[in-house]
Amino acid sequence: SFGPNANEWTHLDEKSRQFLSTLQLSSIHPFCDSASEPFPPDVPEMGPLLVNDHHETRLDAVITLWHQLSPALLAMSELWLRLFASVLAPLCIACLLWDLLSSVDNNKRKHIFWIGIVSTLSVASSAVLTTDMLYVLEFGPHYGASLLLFSSLLAALSCKRYKLKLSMTFIFLLWVLVIYHVYDLSTGKVQFGGPEVPRVVEEGLYFDSSNPLMARVAAEWPVTSRTYTVETGATPWMPTGDSRTGLPFLLHSVSSPTWTRVWVPTTDGEVVALDFSFPSTGHDSTKPLYMVLHGLNGGSEEDYVMDFANRRNDEKSTVVVMVARGLMDLPVKGWNVFHGARVKDADVAAKAIRKGLGPNQVLAGVGYSMGAVVISNYVARSGTDCHLDVAFAISGGIDMRPQFYYERAKRLWQPMLAKELRDVFVVGKFGERYRQRLSKEQMLELMRATHISGIDEHAVVTYNGFDDLMHYYSEMSARGDVPVDDNEAVSRISNTSIPFCVLHALDDPLITWKTVAADSGPMYPPNLVKTGAGYLMILLTKRGGHVGWPLGLNARANKWQWMNDAAKHFVDAVVRAKESMQ
Repeated sequence: SFGPNANEWTHLDEKSRQFLSTLQLSSIHPFCDSASEPFPPDVPEMGPLLVNDHHETRLDAVITLWHQLSPALLAMSELWLRLFASVLAPLCIACLLWDLLSSVDNNKRKHIFWIGIVSTLSVASSAVLTTDMLYVLEFGPHYGASLLLFSSLLAALSCKRYKLKLSMTFIFLLWVLVIYHVYDLSTGKVQFGGPEVPRVVEEGLYFDSSNPLMARVAAEWPVTSRTYTVETGATPWMPTGDSRTGLPFLLHSVSSPTWTRVWVPTTDGEVVALDFSFPSTGHDSTKPLYMVLHGLNGGSEEDYVMDFANRRNDEKSTVVVMVARGLMDLPVKGWNVFHGARVKDADVAAKAIRKGLGPNQVLAGVGYSMGAVVISNYVARSGTDCHLDVAFAISGGIDMRPQFYYERAKRLWQPMLAKELRDVFVVGKFGERYRQRLSKEQMLELMRATHISGIDEHAVVTYNGFDDLMHYYSEMSARGDVPVDDNEAVSRISNTSIPFCVLHALDDPLITWKTVAADSGPMYPPNLVKTGAGYLMILLTKRGGHVGWPLGLNARANKWQWMNDAAKHFVDAVVRAKESMQ
């Protein structure tokens, strides 16, 4: 819950009140001040889309509704099948095997019906294990292929025994799909898991050993706290990045810290919020202060953000979340709503927070997902003017251009995310503003977009004046100012002047690992970390998902401990490394 909106902050400890007073920031929104500039009359009010003139006929509206609902429903259905395929395949095989070995010839209609369902489901689940990139990377190609052959044999015998022609037809079509996915007609080769498999890049910590500080940081960072394996506590029963991403959000429950909000004016006349969470003992100027950038369409009430705040508060550190403009119902006066390439707000926030730091106190930036993209871009663009002392990016890319080609994410995860982004933020909060700047054709494409890139291409690019989608993704990225495969070009990420670590799981189902690494060239991790003065560190884990990394058999008890503690351990390692080198 948020603290009282008053300058006294009487609910806080004296040390926390003194810290906030040094920031000289108001707890009352500047737009509420009588001296504040009025809202521009030529800018439509915040709120949902009021006019649907992009629909010329009722049929257009029906088609739009279909585009909005069917991809999300299909994606959710396919995702659930993929989540449980590793359990369903062997379970269905066992059921078929038991039925075939049973001496009882059960010809009851209900039994036959369920045998047909189980036969089809066994082959479908095995097909997922055979063709899905994440399962192939997890178990190898032979496991799924063996299950597919065995399940198909059992299913065929069952269909013959009970004369299940319809099930046999479905199984035949599943085999056609499997062949389509694993056989490349152009090369004549069989490739399980698609072009993402095999992969040269391996998990591990990459850093430039020629940079004395970063070499010392690596030595100070305990190996066990930066290693995510079953041996070090990773949840063993979540088999792929899909489950390690989705299930934590379903299982975990986090209590909210007490947030105290102040407001920071931006350089273009807008305002962002700073939500502070203080330790129960009050602000401690000897502990690192963490500035957190949240995920897309998020805020300080995202579960993993609250988990981070609770953990750091228990260690006597203060945590502040910069709530991006327009998020959590923050008002936006003008046309400049949130987009992923803007870093000035993060710069203004970090500069404001820095005013309250104690002697030698560390200001550490932590970003999640889209927040990780923004913080990476900020660290790279600001160079020696960066107001952070150390930064840690979780599940965000440093070159977002490869994300456009991540078809698996577009099909499975992004339809649901795109629907929420469009309905809640783009059209739900700034509908009329987008309608003013987009053509009817672009509005129609926006309303029918089935993935994030579609919304970016048809709405965000035009609304914010970018040349095209690749221009937007380039501006968003810390390494977006040079060609992807150019070995000679010097990118802005070479300007990085603070210890900066990027954490990414190789099984991330939402943001491809190719946004932070490559199998060769300048993005190959051993090459990438040598960029500039060598302050970039990359931590890749084979498993973890997107903002996931569940721990223990009872993952609910540990919540997002691994990734949130990894950020803390990196910051601590930087502090110890600097102290040891003084």
